Amino acid sequence: MRRPCLVILILSALLPLPKGALLAATLFQQVGIASSPNPVGSGARAIGMGGAFIAVADDATAASWNPGGLIQLERPELSIVGEFVYTKEQFSSDDHPEIRNRSDNHNTNINYFSATYPFKLYRNMVVSINYQRLYDFDQKFDYRFNLASPGLSLSQDKQFSQNGYLGALGLAGAVEITPGLSLGATLNLWTDKLFWQNGWDANYSERASGTLGGAPVETTTNIKDKYSDFHGVNANFGLLWDVTKQLTVGAVFKTPFTGSIDHEFTLSQVQNIGPPVNSVITNQAHFKENVHLDMPMSYGVGLAWRVSDEFTLDLDVYRTDWSNYFLKDSNGNKFSPIDGRPKGESNVKDTTQVRAGGEYLFIFQNKELVVPVRAGVFYDPQPSEGSPENFYGFALGSGIGYKGLIFDVAYQLRWGNNVDTGNMIPNSKGDIYQNSFLASVIYHF
Repeated sequence: MRRPCLVILILSALLPLPKGALLAATLFQQVGIASSPNPVGSGARAIGMGGAFIAVADDATAASWNPGGLIQLERPELSIVGEFVYTKEQFSSDDHPEIRNRSDNHNTNINYFSATYPFKLYRNMVVSINYQRLYDFDQKFDYRFNLASPGLSLSQDKQFSQNGYLGALGLAGAVEITPGLSLGATLNLWTDKLFWQNGWDANYSERASGTLGGAPVETTTNIKDKYSDFHGVNANFGLLWDVTKQLTVGAVFKTPFTGSIDHEFTLSQVQNIGPPVNSVITNQAHFKENVHLDMPMSYGVGLAWRVSDEFTLDLDVYRTDWSNYFLKDSNGNKFSPIDGRPKGESNVKDTTQVRAGGEYLFIFQNKELVVPVRAGVFYDPQPSEGSPENFYGFALGSGIGYKGLIFDVAYQLRWGNNVDTGNMIPNSKGDIYQNSFLASVIYHF
């Protein structure tokens, strides 16, 4: 998703701006997600299969992929997933060759953890508590931009950095309706009142120099945009149906919801103009408000084919209604965080993911030692003004399972070439490569 661009609307100003103008500018920003904007679930095993897991969902991460799959767990288990993400972005512009630059960003985080307990109460049931980190905002870049118009010539050196994330606590359960058919649900509590922070910070600085009407001019601008205490509630509903011994159908539906966020905006700017007439203009602004994000509905289906006890193939199709994703300001105005336009003028399309993957198990020592080999490919488009931007990827995974302990690893590469970066860097295209390394540990009691 395109990154925040509030600064693009006010950076080049050489005259003081009233608070009203600054408010409008910051609310036109594009709330930017550095990770895939279409997260379905987590776990090294699932990611190693290319994220094709809706109809498999037979470990503790099922609460995030398809809670109906939790019924397949026969023993209590604990799981934790760690992730290292490295993203490379290369920007270029035909109109402004001076902006060409490369940005490298990385972070390490706890992506998922859970505790799951199966039991029988008239029917087989499973309950689970879990945490999933869904959206990452970490990125940084700097570039030079030359601005020229009649009477104005500026060379601007700009630096931008952003960090933060959104995660949710999940309370999940599943029940066996009939042998081979199960239903499940996960209640997601989005909050930063527990052990993590739900929000992000964006910092921007610029030093500009040039001429205005023939007079020398220098401008220094610093902007801080902080979003904190994102909270809301939504649910995932899942179904898993063993049509035959070989074929399983899975389905998941994630409800839309409105998240509330505290927003704080701070700007300071100093402009020196002259000679022949020397003047110093200082601009400052600071305000707080509460805004709301209408998060979109999403849903998907999956087919799993068990070729044998060792070999499984899965195909998933997943859709997200990004056309219903809007930010509402403190005055009740709604804008698209993707294209920055008012709700009635926004032209953002919904996206459809397609993922395919498989897993082969090498089984040793009377089934006590298992070594898996996994691989998958996917199409994961990114919402944009007009048609979505094309992103593709592949994944590889393996691990080892011995008795009650399972260790899995996975590598995923997601990329998009010649992607429109919107107003993040004006008139530019980007080649984006996101490398993810995941490791998970599951212990069965």
